[in-house]
Amino acid sequence: MKLRMSLPERPGWIFVIPGFDFVALLLALVMLTGVVAQESFVEIKLPPSEFRGVRLGDENPVVVLLKSTSKGPTYYIGGAKVAEENLAGVIFEMADKRGTKAVAIKVDRDASMSERQVLINIITGLEGGFRIFEGHRRELPPKDGS
Repeated sequence: MKLRMSLPERPGWIFVIPGFDFVALLLALVMLTGVVAQESFVEIKLPPSEFRGVRLGDENPVVVLLKSTSKGPTYYIGGAKVAEENLAGVIFEMADKRGTKAVAIKVDRDASMSERQVLINIITGLEGGFRIFEGHRRELPPKDGS
């Protein structure tokens, strides 16, 4: 007794039908992810808190980077190294160019409190009542693991 197929010997394109389902599913996923991606940004306004920093907004502060080295503190403004004697003048000039009374200081994690305080004293000694925003910068470990 021989087994017989219920379909004719040459079924034709009947085996392609699952492929059409797969293509339709792929198109549906692409279309849905496009809609979701457009609405993925949500603005969250948190209530004021004493533990959260103040946003700088449009103040465009002068950024002073204090880095501690073996030779003593090193100051950078706009990526350029500045000597401690010229620091007050450069800060004043940059603030005048930007039209701001805000100075943001980034203190390297290796800098001591006395080096930080010297920088703050220089800024507060300037005429014009500059506001100081403070941030801390940490050195990232080398990528090669050493």
